[in-house]
Amino acid sequence: MTFRTLTAATAVLLISSPNPIFAQYQSTTPIFQFRPDQSSTFKRLYFSGTSNVRLDRSKYHFVVKRDELPDNTRSFMLFIPREFYKRFKKGSISLCTMNMGGYLKKTKCLDQLPYQSSFDDTEQAMNITLDAPIKNKTNIGFFAQLNNPMNSGMFQFNLMASKDIDSANKRYVGSWIVTVN
Repeated sequence: MTFRTLTAATAVLLISSPNPIFAQYQSTTPIFQFRPDQSSTFKRLYFSGTSNVRLDRSKYHFVVKRDELPDNTRSFMLFIPREFYKRFKKGSISLCTMNMGGYLKKTKCLDQLPYQSSFDDTEQAMNITLDAPIKNKTNIGFFAQLNNPMNSGMFQFNLMASKDIDSANKRYVGSWIVTVN
């Protein structure tokens, strides 16, 4: 048996396995990134999702690392793209401490954080107020189960945070860029 025959037989066996292997869709830092406004401060945040196909049901983990959060954060404002906004209002959303995944493990929620939320239709944003400020620095995340939009494209979610509940001076934390094919 030649090496070529052995390689082909191995490939056929791997492809014909009865259990399909599902990869997790996640954000990666691209080699080339185009931004029209180079002077703006833009911070890319990590996320993972189960599908990037149009109209497909997906579970998104929007993660904020502990180093990116201000101390004693109590309030968040999540700006949602127009195509995702109604889906966020209908979908199930939770806020939790996160265990970030990678190649060997999945991104998971560890503990649920108690919070109150409201939707601002004029800003297309979700206002989130924690019942208690985040004292210990942990990775937190927004977990959303929803259907992807009908239109394909690149969608940007922005996050603002502050220490006070009714503070007008929220600080920009970062952005998630989600691509739907």
